[in-house]
Amino acid sequence: MRDEVLEYLIAKACASISLRINENIVNKRLSEKEKKDYINRITEEDKIKTVLSWQTSEGYFGTRLHTPPSKSKVWPHEGCVRYLLEKGLGISYIPLRKALDAMLVQGWGKECEGSKAGEVFGYGMIRASLYAQAQLHEPDFMQEWTDIALQSFRNVAEANSYNDIAVPYKSKYVFAPGKYLPTIYMLRILAFTTKWRTFANIDIIDQAYRNLYDWLPFPPTYIKEKSQLVAPAGNIMAPYNQNISESLGFWWFSFYELSARVGMLGKDKPFRKHLDALNEYLDTHNGFFIENYNKRGYEFWSGYSGMALEDNWTKKQKRINDLTFRCHLINALADTTV
Repeated sequence: MRDEVLEYLIAKACASISLRINENIVNKRLSEKEKKDYINRITEEDKIKTVLSWQTSEGYFGTRLHTPPSKSKVWPHEGCVRYLLEKGLGISYIPLRKALDAMLVQGWGKECEGSKAGEVFGYGMIRASLYAQAQLHEPDFMQEWTDIALQSFRNVAEANSYNDIAVPYKSKYVFAPGKYLPTIYMLRILAFTTKWRTFANIDIIDQAYRNLYDWLPFPPTYIKEKSQLVAPAGNIMAPYNQNISESLGFWWFSFYELSARVGMLGKDKPFRKHLDALNEYLDTHNGFFIENYNKRGYEFWSGYSGMALEDNWTKKQKRINDLTFRCHLINALADTTV
């Protein structure tokens, strides 16, 4: 059944899904001509052209790094970069390379620079996560943020309970001094890099995942900076230790794909049972994911949204193509990633 579904998607889905199935799931070695044909098809899509229309001569997309402008349809810079990467375009694609290079010049952090929330949150992890996904691992900041990401999982692995990480404060929770949780950005950094993967570090990640499985979900938790409380969005806090649902949607797919990439969805891993439940669902629907999930969270690309590779989810089959592709990608990664 899986093979028939993948053959259908290769033939009928958008060029990006077809390309990524060949490269990331069935591991087909494409000829130079085949790859070039895919790239030409992708870059001729209307949505790609729209995104490129937002790019300045310096390479930056729009005017903001992380938060989209109010009442604007323009995505933030990080969302545009993520979109191009997820569409299957590599750093040989000049607009994408320019966008990444634009994050090396003074002022690249845009609205995050000089913002207490941005500084406390550590907006440098945004750049590091994008560079990780683009396979640009040499800049000095990559090692710094890899170490920070590993420490976030060490915080969880070494804790006896969530109370070792966060403490009550005025009817809320704040992180204990020196403690913090993994964020989606930290998970992306580890998911797309390999130098950190020693036996000792993998054991830390493994124990952290076992604790996460037992303890999730976590209450909203803030960073206390003097008298100010900063909410670090993107923390791994949601109930990922349950089967997929529309309310979790994008976040569940993201967590499970990235977890598969760090080797935490193998047969003996605690979160695996929920991937198995997804596969039981696929088996009863001929290998397709047919739930009518709202397009919100999938079509708009930012740090915390964006997964649609098809151009328009108002067409039912395009939504099915996108989410079916994600299901089979997670499975492929879960069974092959070490």
